[in-house]
Amino acid sequence: MSESKKRSPAGLMSEAAKKTGRAIGDAAKKLVGKRTTGKSPAGNLSEAAHKAGRAVADVARKAVGKRPTRVKKSGT
Repeated sequence: MSESKKRSPAGLMSEAAKKTGRAIGDAAKKLVGKRTTGKSPAGNLSEAAHKAGRAVADVARKAVGKRPTRVKKSGT
């Protein structure tokens, strides 16, 4: 999957929720014995945790007046 382009904390939390839902669904399918798509449930949960952590960090940085993480620098 490609790198996330969402930068707002709300967008990141939305993506994290989607990843968590997908992980739960894939884990349930695996229990029943069906094939799952792409990433393992653990991989999806891990990615969701990263995204949620980044959202929390960005909110905290905004409160202090710093720039959020992963913002493209303009210029040369």
